[in-house]
Amino acid sequence: MQYHANNTLAIPIRSSKIRQKNAGTCKMLLAERHQLILEQLNLHGRITSVELAKSLAVSEDTIRRDLNKLGELKLLNRVHGGALVMQEETPDYFDRLNTPDPSKKRFLEPALNMLEAGQTIVIDSGETCRYLAQNLPANLPLTVVTGCPLIVQDLMQQPQVNVIQIGGKMFKPAMRTVGHSAIEMLKQIRFDIVFMGICAFHAKHGFCVNYLEEAEVLRATIEQADRTVLMGPHDKLDKTKTYQIVPAHKINHVITDEGIRQDVQTSIQSLGIELTIVPSS
Repeated sequence: MQYHANNTLAIPIRSSKIRQKNAGTCKMLLAERHQLILEQLNLHGRITSVELAKSLAVSEDTIRRDLNKLGELKLLNRVHGGALVMQEETPDYFDRLNTPDPSKKRFLEPALNMLEAGQTIVIDSGETCRYLAQNLPANLPLTVVTGCPLIVQDLMQQPQVNVIQIGGKMFKPAMRTVGHSAIEMLKQIRFDIVFMGICAFHAKHGFCVNYLEEAEVLRATIEQADRTVLMGPHDKLDKTKTYQIVPAHKINHVITDEGIRQDVQTSIQSLGIELTIVPSS
């Protein structure tokens, strides 16, 4: 078995039919089996040892050794009973702030068209949400709830907006408040619409993030909402992270760009989720 210097498997790409045929034979190369495991993991976001043992016709002990090896090589995140896709490092909020992405403004128009006078809405943290906060209609009275101090600062310059800031511990990687006090405050308010950016969204595994504290406060927010809208690029879809916020069917609307794959579009719409596709920048 050989690996490249970057830890990718040094094997040729072969047709799926050949690999499936070889999967059930003892002659399958170790590196080839590892390639199949990684393909399944990238396709589904997570895999179990039991499922892999059945599909590859090998013992669970063999699969466990495979997963341990791939985990050592940092090609997957080894967990009890299986594995998860290796998580990408989430950039610090201020790093993202210093490298703005104006292309995210393309998601604003569909979101702004959902607003009506007198609504109580949540604008979550993140660059896309901050663009939304900065572009609210000047003649539309709204109550905006947020746990992001930078968005509070943006909203204070808008006289038509009544601002409610969620208190709690400041979670610096996402620049939002988290913790028990934030959750308890959220439970006292009903929201017409919640607007959130997308960290990862998968039709099977739901709306996910990398951090437990973040997942807990976002879950509490969605539970208080009549409607939850996610905004973000297509490369955040059909992806998963460590902690599920809510199952996919709890999301009402996804706004993304035309780079979305047809199978991903179908899987989202099959759950009754409204999908708005905007032109790619």
